[in-house]
Amino acid sequence: MGEVYLAQDRDLPRPVALKLLGAAVADDPEVRARFLREADTAARLSHPNIVAVYARGRDEHRLWMAIQYVEGTDVAAVLRDGPLRPDYAVRIVGETAKALDHAHRAGVLHRDVKPANILLEWGPHQQVYLADFGIAKALDHTSALTRTGEMYASLQYAAPEQFELGDVDQRADVYALGCTLYHMLTGELPYPGASTAQVINGHLNTPIPLPSVRNPSVPTAFDHVIERALAKDARQRFGSCGELATAAARALNGTYTPAPGTSQSGAFGPISNVYAPTVNNFATTRRAAPDRPRGRRQRSALIVAAVIAVLLTFGVGVGFSTGALHFSFIGGTSGGGAPSEGTRQAAEQAACDYAELMVTYDYETPSNWEAQVEAGATGTWKVQAPQMFPALRLLMATDSEKSRAGDATCTVTSGNDTHYEITAEVVQINTTEGKPETTETKSLAMAMDYVDGRWLCSKWVSEAFPN
Repeated sequence: MGEVYLAQDRDLPRPVALKLLGAAVADDPEVRARFLREADTAARLSHPNIVAVYARGRDEHRLWMAIQYVEGTDVAAVLRDGPLRPDYAVRIVGETAKALDHAHRAGVLHRDVKPANILLEWGPHQQVYLADFGIAKALDHTSALTRTGEMYASLQYAAPEQFELGDVDQRADVYALGCTLYHMLTGELPYPGASTAQVINGHLNTPIPLPSVRNPSVPTAFDHVIERALAKDARQRFGSCGELATAAARALNGTYTPAPGTSQSGAFGPISNVYAPTVNNFATTRRAAPDRPRGRRQRSALIVAAVIAVLLTFGVGVGFSTGALHFSFIGGTSGGGAPSEGTRQAAEQAACDYAELMVTYDYETPSNWEAQVEAGATGTWKVQAPQMFPALRLLMATDSEKSRAGDATCTVTSGNDTHYEITAEVVQINTTEGKPETTETKSLAMAMDYVDGRWLCSKWVSEAFPN
């Protein structure tokens, strides 16, 4: 996690917001590289509606970033008091759209547009700023929870293609800005849900909500704007955030007329996905037929993949598939103490057993699978693992594919007699009724700790590659 302080610029008479990379991840080379890369991305986006990055550096082992201090509030805080006046909401959307279009022209996607990232400066003119072009994701890279408040807020505004792991362009930001406009007009989220699964299902399957239905004081012309901005097919959305802002302004004065059309991807040239997760393709190996569009039933099956991708994106590596496997621990003695000879081999065997469990899901008795996962975990992973259980229980019922683990190979890469870092490859055999069996190889990284006479998993990061 990161820390933010109000500080004084040492060279100029101005306050700055000082962001520090969290101590827990300060030595992680991957997180450090991403933090620096995203700081550089934000620094080159010079625009009056984008929070400026002044400098970055290192203090001993801690990376820091000095950014523009905005004295004011954010739209999320304002929304706690209820919906905004339509003219106020339209102004905020217009200013935010300028920032986003500027970023898109520079080849950068924001991918986390939401009320909390839109800042409102105190003062008679209330300047609007867009913040956090990827910085928050670097800071939260190793969050121990799969559903922190930050993560959950981001899901509420994410475009369907971000869950489906498809191509993403500037229209994902158009969608998020449309969700934000809807929230400002109604005071409610477009797709509220008590769980991650419900939120994702809303974005993928639920009909687009109309703001005038939720808030009768909103002019009905905004319904047409929201319908286009939140189109589940990106091709049916506005082609840019500026187009959305213009339509919203016209809806306000009663001159907006919806016109059918298809927006074009890449309107600003190649775009860099500054939010792209480091491990983001675990669930991409289950392929839908490419020659037909996805219907509602097919979209439901995608929710499983989407939840995995979301967990990976927000800091928890998750791998599993389906079937039934009874797991037993191997290695060590029940009495605890120092491990016996052959600890390396024992740790590798225990890792393989746990990996086979993790790429297998028990449809008949999910609680048994959950209990085994928890029993085989320790440390950080023991905290992280249970966070995914509620969503998985709900979602696995939508998956028609049954899978089981095949051979597993585990190799120690570093460590000592009580802790080993291990890489593993597990063959997964997939079965769908009426179709031939297929196999995939899951690649993952683990850490195994010797605790009370058993080898337990303390870290789990998975990435899948088609075999």
